[in-house]
Amino acid sequence: MRSLRRFFAGAPFNVAAAYGLFGVVWIVVTDRLVAAFAETSMQAARVQTVKGWIFVGLSSIVVYGLVLSGQRDLQATNERLNTALQQINILHRILRHNLRNSCNVIQGNAELLSGELSGEPEEYAETIAAQNERLVELSEKSKRLRDVVFEDSPPRRHVDLVSLIDDRLAALREANPNATVEADLPDRLEVETDPRIGDALDELLENALEHNDADRPTVRVEVRSAGSGKVVIDVADDGPGIPEIERQVLEKGFEAPLFHSQGLGLWIARTLVVHMGGTFRIVDNEPRGSVVRLTLPPAPERGRSRPRSCPRPPRTQKA
Repeated sequence: MRSLRRFFAGAPFNVAAAYGLFGVVWIVVTDRLVAAFAETSMQAARVQTVKGWIFVGLSSIVVYGLVLSGQRDLQATNERLNTALQQINILHRILRHNLRNSCNVIQGNAELLSGELSGEPEEYAETIAAQNERLVELSEKSKRLRDVVFEDSPPRRHVDLVSLIDDRLAALREANPNATVEADLPDRLEVETDPRIGDALDELLENALEHNDADRPTVRVEVRSAGSGKVVIDVADDGPGIPEIERQVLEKGFEAPLFHSQGLGLWIARTLVVHMGGTFRIVDNEPRGSVVRLTLPPAPERGRSRPRSCPRPPRTQKA
């Protein structure tokens, strides 16, 4: 019985094939029986009518059973998923709480050691403090990624993409005075999209500088319309580039034991853009570095408004 249920639950083709085979066998066998035992055409016609109703009844019972079985399996799967999600959320909260407490203790002791030591031991204490800060940041990013994955997306709204990017770049210049920040933006570009697009840009800009090994790192943001209501955002850097194995992980959207990425920032940006219905790509920058390319989807057909833009010369600002 279980193998039969697996057969019908395996693919729609299996259900259609089984139903078609049952119908053919029914028609062939019952037509021969009618031809063999019906003495008059009137009797044959009546038997054919009864046979048709029987077939309808049997088919309804079979379809009802298959649908009911599928609904029960789906309900059981949903219950298991809900239980697993609840356990994951509890585990995540416990881990973050304990991690924050432990990191606070480590940070305090590292600062005390740094104040008491000098020379090479002091550098060790500073390294401990720096790595501890990275753990705190990783904890916050893990929460952000969990929220993106599990929480419902906010409704789309009209966003002035140019103003949003200008604000992000101004904050980036202020926080990184040794960086060169360039922008190639139209005068105005209003899109209807998920308001969390700013969070995705924050992650990309932070990643572009954090992993950049240049003395004066350069980040360039370019925005352009791609036709059919789509908008492309390029975030380019002149760093060592994103490793190929990490590119494959991000573009495929899953990890394996020997196939994984190193950080959460790009994952957060990718997850946000994919949830918006957009695409996430990584290409080489010339002559050095990487370009993360986001393609935002057009607005929904109902009340669609195409991006409104006016071209202007590229803007380059250095901090």
